[in-house]
Amino acid sequence: MLNVIRALFFRELKTRFGKNRHLGYFWVVGEPLMQILIITIFITLIREFRGSISIPGNIPIFMFLACGIIPFFMFRNIVTQLMGGIAGNLSLFFYKPVRPIHVFLARTLLEFCIYSVIFLSVMILVGWFVGYDVFPRDFLAAFGCVILMVLSGFSLGVIFAIITHFVEPLKIFLTYIITALYLLSCVVFPIWIIPTALLEYFLYNPMLHICESLKYYYFDSYPLVDGINLIYPVAFNIVMLFIGFWFYYYKRRELVASRP
Repeated sequence: MLNVIRALFFRELKTRFGKNRHLGYFWVVGEPLMQILIITIFITLIREFRGSISIPGNIPIFMFLACGIIPFFMFRNIVTQLMGGIAGNLSLFFYKPVRPIHVFLARTLLEFCIYSVIFLSVMILVGWFVGYDVFPRDFLAAFGCVILMVLSGFSLGVIFAIITHFVEPLKIFLTYIITALYLLSCVVFPIWIIPTALLEYFLYNPMLHICESLKYYYFDSYPLVDGINLIYPVAFNIVMLFIGFWFYYYKRRELVASRP
């Protein structure tokens, strides 16, 4: 199984960036960075003229956004890449050792590696040229949040991949759900600006707990809002993994039988 996953990993790596690899590299790296820079400039201008936006602990806006946007893009891309994993590898299912679960694992590992390199590169450059403190307050806890985010992308991706393989029109709807999570997880704005009446509904989103916990363990003096914890997203992911593997177990023959 490890040999199959390794072979699929390098195959996906070759095709991940499209025919024009230079453009593909630019897009993968440039998409999160452009959002970070644009939002940083926008918020800086607002603070300059109105002074109404602040982050406790003197956390730089760029760092706050980088620790939210880049990990979330990893989560988003894991889900979307898994949704297209079956259709993109149907011909490989002629070979008995290759199964859809191997494709899911290879694509998840690839996205984790890509965005880990992006995050580390951004932090090294910012720390070297700008002088920001880029080292996390609690490395193991912050890394655990990232792994939990990978697990979230994998569990949802498996479920969405199987559902959209049999009901393809749902792919657009599920893509909108991932887009909505981008806003509902407080990736680009601080959680404390949310009215208390709305916050209790936001807390049903497990990704909000992961994103806020990641920032809490990464930055010194970052306040953790009451109700945020990692127990809820861990329990949520265990349930989602069980559902995903249950779907896969009962649909695995149909997935392989749908090959051309």
